[in-house]
Amino acid sequence: MKAKLIFTVLLGFITALMFVGCEGDIGPQGPVGATGAQGPQGVQGPAGSNGADGADGQGTQNCMECHGSNQVITTKVFHWEVSNHAIGGTYVRNNATCSACHTSQGFLDRIATGSMSASGTIEEPLPINCYTCHEIHQTYTDADWALTSQDPITLWVGGATVDIGTGNQCINCHQARVPSPALPAPGDAGMFNLTNKRYGPHHGAQGMAFTGEGGFEIGEGYSNSVHTAAIQNSCTTCHMATVEGGRETGGHTFKVAFKDEDGDLVLNANGCVMCHSDTDALETLVEDTQTEIGGLLNQLGTKLNELGLIDDELEYAVVPNDVTAMQLGIIWNYQYVKEDQSLGVHNYKYVKTLLENSLAALN
Repeated sequence: MKAKLIFTVLLGFITALMFVGCEGDIGPQGPVGATGAQGPQGVQGPAGSNGADGADGQGTQNCMECHGSNQVITTKVFHWEVSNHAIGGTYVRNNATCSACHTSQGFLDRIATGSMSASGTIEEPLPINCYTCHEIHQTYTDADWALTSQDPITLWVGGATVDIGTGNQCINCHQARVPSPALPAPGDAGMFNLTNKRYGPHHGAQGMAFTGEGGFEIGEGYSNSVHTAAIQNSCTTCHMATVEGGRETGGHTFKVAFKDEDGDLVLNANGCVMCHSDTDALETLVEDTQTEIGGLLNQLGTKLNELGLIDDELEYAVVPNDVTAMQLGIIWNYQYVKEDQSLGVHNYKYVKTLLENSLAALN
């Protein structure tokens, strides 16, 4: 009995000491034990739902169609670099009116809106280039060679609608702007105050001359040469014929003649031989045509100068000047043929009649 009591007291004393020890400072932590082995992989969860398909991208998968080893683009750019479109310098005319034809951005703006002018001044203007005329980098296929404007054209002067195939792209700009005063109709009465010495088609008569439209038609006898009806795709057939003389004519130079080593003008006949098989006869025909039309044009300019309507250089109208409808229309005809620059090659019959009837009216 006494031994049991002693054991109980001793056990209580030890327990008290244990509680007293827990109330003291915690000792330093022992070292971390080694990481245990990785447990087995869990069961794979169910697959998530498929996301929506993204839009098709426009990557590089088709680039070689145009940028391949055949060097198609390099060749075209090489020719374009010597064209008047590239080096003419007129792209600096970047106001809303001029930029519509003189800059690439202005042209595309005008085509998109259907206006005669761009929406505003073009900052950092570019000359006419690949993107002006072609749908470059739209599909990244050969379809990118498609033209930006192939629809028939309603001419700004006269309002006729013409369709000359791929030449529609060209005639968008190679037509006359609406002049001031507006071109009267033959027989109109009254006087017109002329203040712009550059009255005329402003370098853009080619499309009108080729189609036989937009002249001040005095008298009768007007008709078109075979070129107008027979040449498919008009402008491009002759001006973009197979290149001749290195890169002097044809292709994207848009030129039809070049000067040889002797300084003589040589015609690129590659666009003509389908009808004119004799090249020598063709060159003679062109020379005779241009000599005849050039002579009539000089006669008309001289007569206008004698009447005080054209300056002594036969270049510009004398302004300010009050003129009749007949005089205003004949000044237009003179500039029309001069600005066409082909001297009858585009449409011999039409411009010859225009000049002859104008001379007869003044005389």
